[in-house]
Amino acid sequence: MTSLICALVGVAMLALCGVALRLWPKIGLIAPVVAGLLIALAYDAVIVAIGRFVGFGDALRALNVPRLWIAAIVPPLLILVAGYLVRRLGVDQASGRNITLGGYALVAMLILIGVVGAGRADLVPEETGGALRYVDDAASGPPVPAVITVLALIVLGMAAFRYAGFPWLFLGAIVMLITGAAAFAVLWIGFLGQLVLMMSVVAAMAAVAGYRVPVVTALRDMGSRGGSR
Repeated sequence: MTSLICALVGVAMLALCGVALRLWPKIGLIAPVVAGLLIALAYDAVIVAIGRFVGFGDALRALNVPRLWIAAIVPPLLILVAGYLVRRLGVDQASGRNITLGGYALVAMLILIGVVGAGRADLVPEETGGALRYVDDAASGPPVPAVITVLALIVLGMAAFRYAGFPWLFLGAIVMLITGAAAFAVLWIGFLGQLVLMMSVVAAMAAVAGYRVPVVTALRDMGSRGGSR
């Protein structure tokens, strides 16, 4: 079951990649950036999906090495993507110089932590729910960069919800927080959480591009009045 769900998630990520690229003419270079992140996440899911067919050994281990770097680099970059989209949604509170510089510093720190961890990784085989993969035996406890990333996305999502009436980034980040914790017990739940999060990111891209995406109009109007005082 885990392999099947991961395969479906991988296909869905690639479909979202196509949607993101179609938005390129309307929203600019953020589209190929998001498309690249989606391809990386699709790779992550697909390698877990095919693990049982490849079997433990050098080949599967080599295929799993990029997953370490994806986990180190992709999640923090989502902070920059979300910050950009929130500003494009009209949330001026997220565009201050100090906030922007602080966001870049946070992302750089999280990537550095992830890269150092990936460089020191000791890959060992693991079977979870019938899926075969290699994991870092040196890792212990929850991945700090990923947790901080989700918390930062929740904050950005709350800003978009409060000031633009756009709830989807916030809800996507909340789902990722819950499913990320549940993934320690059931692996595939975490991949579904990633898919929901990326769907919320693409929804934000569509809203920025001018497509009609459901928003909470009353909350948006309330935020506009509050920001104009």
